[in-house]
Amino acid sequence: MVSCFIEKDKKTPIYKQLYDFYKEEMLNGNIKEGTKLPSVRSLSQTLSISKNTVNEAYQQLLAEGFIESRVKKGYWVVPNLEYLPDTKQEVLQEENKTIAAKEFTIDFQYGDIDLEHFPMKTWKKCLQDSLQENDKEILLYGNKLGSILLRKQIATYLYKSRGIHCAYEDIVISAGTNQLVRTVISLLQKDKLAVAMESPGYDGVKNTFLTEGCMIVDIPVTADDGYDVQALKSSGCNAAYITPSHQFPLGCIMPAAKRLELLKWAEETNAYIIEDDYDSEFRYEGAPVASLKGLDRQDRVIYAGTFSKSFLPSVRISYMVLPKKLLENLHEGFIDSQNASPIFQHALALFMEREHYERHLRKMRKIYKEKHEMLLSSLNEYMGGFVNIIGEKAGLHLLINVENKQHSQLIEAAAHQSIGIYSTASYYSNKSVDDCPIILGFGGLTLHKIDEYIKQLAKVWFN
Repeated sequence: MVSCFIEKDKKTPIYKQLYDFYKEEMLNGNIKEGTKLPSVRSLSQTLSISKNTVNEAYQQLLAEGFIESRVKKGYWVVPNLEYLPDTKQEVLQEENKTIAAKEFTIDFQYGDIDLEHFPMKTWKKCLQDSLQENDKEILLYGNKLGSILLRKQIATYLYKSRGIHCAYEDIVISAGTNQLVRTVISLLQKDKLAVAMESPGYDGVKNTFLTEGCMIVDIPVTADDGYDVQALKSSGCNAAYITPSHQFPLGCIMPAAKRLELLKWAEETNAYIIEDDYDSEFRYEGAPVASLKGLDRQDRVIYAGTFSKSFLPSVRISYMVLPKKLLENLHEGFIDSQNASPIFQHALALFMEREHYERHLRKMRKIYKEKHEMLLSSLNEYMGGFVNIIGEKAGLHLLINVENKQHSQLIEAAAHQSIGIYSTASYYSNKSVDDCPIILGFGGLTLHKIDEYIKQLAKVWFN
């Protein structure tokens, strides 16, 4: 009975307890595909909880692809959730420079963050406290794998926020995701590495793989159908790079069934999956989507995270959680030196230890949600009949397709009016600017200016 798993005195929110219960029961096969879940009303009455609480749990299951909603028929468990192995285990996204560098009066550059609300005084205090430490690890070159204090804080954070069980020894810190990818390439032996890359996908990591001599196979991803798992299975690859919680740049969420298919593929082919969780903190409907690593029971997922979107790009701190087998290869001397600032690492560890990071995330999630809603509202008001919006539920960007217009001409026209607009063409293989969506980054925009900016853009494009 569900009621056995609801503890109202527990710190974990009731909707999360309900969500966890159903998710585990589905993954373990106790609730079969095609099963109809109790109605919101009946379950709320049975458990003596509010309908809003039940609905929040159902919406999270729906968002992650565990259940589907049928009009006037309720919620049903989706097919293909049968795979969950028995054994147990204990992005950075670079700015898209598709047009020449230029100073714009209005700039929809992806990758910018909100600096106006950054807790600068608090961050300076953490930096000052770090500088006062008479510690050689902080003042010299630092631990080669990264600050132990920071790795402990990251491990705690990942468990609480992403459902990842790891020890600090499993974590490696570096200056940016591309540096981490180079480490992974060395661990996996680049001369034997064939990597499945999302298309469209992050070109920075793709270029890193190509520069290091790896073979690349493009795996199609579409806003409607998502990741093509069948293409992956026939690719012959022994590694895959994916962004399942918020696909870059399309913004779609990989459903639970496909996540389990990926894990099964990795186990059966002895492959590894690199999960880039570059901006999972910023989801505007329900809680952040569970990580693929949190579902991993065979230790085949290399989890990569960054502080560039959630904190500051300038600190240049990213990290990864390595599977145990790959950790064994990280012998003494494998990593020559630590390329992320030891002082920044220690200061960030203090920032997290003093709970400033979680407070900052809660504040920024609210601010970015307001910006996100303003951007959607303004697009609908001034361009509603002319644009299709893609990936509008999370992150610090969204995509638009403008009907009956050449995107290359729109980008150029905006640039002439000192408005920075960018194409996603560099994220696709062999597609022109006119065939690819336009990306609108809003992280660095001022909330009360967004409406005015979109209004100006609409005048440039449609008047």
